[in-house]
Amino acid sequence: MSERSGKRKGARGRKPDAATRVVMAGAAEGAVSQASANPRPVTDPEVLRRSRDFAEALRQTDPLAKTGTPLAEQAAKTIRDGTAHRHGLRPKTALRHATRRRVLRDFTKGKNPQGKTAEIVAASDIRDLHRGRDTGMVNPPERAAPNVRDVRVSPDDQASKDLLLIARTPKGEIVVPNGEVKTGSAKYIVREIDRMAATKGRGKVMITDSRFVNPDGSPRISPDAFTAREARRIQDTGVELRGIHDLESRAGWTHKDIERFRRDGLDPIKARQLDTLRDDIARAYRPKGVAGRAAGAAAMAAATAAVVTLVVQAVSEGEIDLATVGEAAGEAAVWGVGGTAADAILYHGANSVGLAPKVAKSFAEHGVAAGFCLIAVSVDVSEEVRAVQAGEISTADAVGGSAMKAALDILPLALTPLGLSAIPILIGAQFGGRWVIQRVRDGKIERKRRFAEDMMRADRIGDRMDRLQADMRRDNAELDETDRLYSEAMVDGDSK
Repeated sequence: MSERSGKRKGARGRKPDAATRVVMAGAAEGAVSQASANPRPVTDPEVLRRSRDFAEALRQTDPLAKTGTPLAEQAAKTIRDGTAHRHGLRPKTALRHATRRRVLRDFTKGKNPQGKTAEIVAASDIRDLHRGRDTGMVNPPERAAPNVRDVRVSPDDQASKDLLLIARTPKGEIVVPNGEVKTGSAKYIVREIDRMAATKGRGKVMITDSRFVNPDGSPRISPDAFTAREARRIQDTGVELRGIHDLESRAGWTHKDIERFRRDGLDPIKARQLDTLRDDIARAYRPKGVAGRAAGAAAMAAATAAVVTLVVQAVSEGEIDLATVGEAAGEAAVWGVGGTAADAILYHGANSVGLAPKVAKSFAEHGVAAGFCLIAVSVDVSEEVRAVQAGEISTADAVGGSAMKAALDILPLALTPLGLSAIPILIGAQFGGRWVIQRVRDGKIERKRRFAEDMMRADRIGDRMDRLQADMRRDNAELDETDRLYSEAMVDGDSK
């Protein structure tokens, strides 16, 4: 129904034009689809802990000290003195270790790739311990030094001690080696403890998984820990054990998270959000999910069309016609269901050719939105053509109106990311924009009508003037004839 024919029909029973109903139904379907699979915040404690350990791995890539500072020179000396390399380290090599930025990939290389990630986890917990946080460590030190600013993994792969403490002193910051971190089987740990006890400079503190340590620091005897013989052997060495909560599993997850980050650049939280989003998308496009979204789109489109129809009837100063409102709502509901069906078809088609779920979903959403917009534009153009053919508007008006309505029809494409919040904006834009077009055209029609009336008045005045002139000519002719007769009479009287 065109705007002119709708106006002739009268205010009662008026509803938005077909293009507006198509745009509103498409926007409602897009809003429901947009809300069906949005990234959700991660609340899983395990993932949050993995994220903290991964963040620690990123932090450990920072240089130990800045080049040219006293801390860099002191750190280089500590690294050089604490190396277990057979031939030691050259001063330049030690300084380079202290001041270079480490590569994240280096933490997952070597014979024991989880060894470095275990050191990262241990460094994180020990730093938190010195900050007064409860990390769940089994047999923590009786007193955590408050002047420890940081805990770093030694950049020397052959260091006698795996961790370096950066502490504040009255003379400035210093680097102090502290503790060894070991994970693996009980036999491997016992063998390493024996080597610690027999090697000068390797210290007397072993940091390992909490399953190997009793609360008092003694070796734990259990089928998943040490045997009684191994426990006595450890106690004889005098090495003290500290247990990091779930060190082995956390080290394994950190290793996997680093490798995944190298492949796709996702940290544990973003990776979980992506995995959850993929699951949500897959669930949304199963038959049950499509049916639910179709029902939601139909309800949303029907409600939107009903509201717009009521507004149109109210502002046009007509009575509210519930039958018309129901008709508009029903049409919009059908469009909403059709849009959901088209969305599902496009998604499964894109997914079948190998597109990722998120990409396929985006393709389907944009495809449906573009389809609705094209339908609305074609309806508007056809209505403008019919109005020109009926003589209701000029060709220039049709061209300008088609351009403005097309801009309104494609507005949902730009507002798709807003989801449900875009509906009020689209209602206002569609109704307001088309109202402006109608008012402009009504003004032109009114001016044309007044001009036509003025021309008719001018024509009537012209006709009256013509009649007056004719009467004057006739009167003049009669006067001339009277004068002639008078002249003849006077001439005849004088002659007699």
